[in-house]
Amino acid sequence: MAGLDLSPQLLRAVRTRLLADPALRPLVGDRVREVASVREEWPFLRVDPPEVSPYAAQGWRGCACRLTVHAFLRGARDLGPVQELLAAVSVALDEADLALARGELLWIAHERSLVLPEPLGPGSWHGVARFGAVAAEAV
Repeated sequence: MAGLDLSPQLLRAVRTRLLADPALRPLVGDRVREVASVREEWPFLRVDPPEVSPYAAQGWRGCACRLTVHAFLRGARDLGPVQELLAAVSVALDEADLALARGELLWIAHERSLVLPEPLGPGSWHGVARFGAVAAEAV
């Protein structure tokens, strides 16, 4: 049985959750993007389109997704602030109960995070948080 790509619904729900999260709001405001401009105000989050593979289980058809959230932060002398931002992203999404416009989110889990110095100079950081998720419809 072929999979069903519900990644657009998942991406929308993830972005909505990040925008509404009370711990993230003071850190990034409404700066949660799918595409960021070169003039973007920092700090901000960027959510990439998910990597998608078919998912089928007894009674379910949908997709398994790998989702990446990028955190960009300037003006920090050490890793602390970007790690705090990544931790807030993880808390907002790990095992979250997100409503999808179509189908159901069966699970979403934080897999790993990493921090890289951003090449824009000292004090600029790029955090990456990766999540696995399954979205499906009952068949």
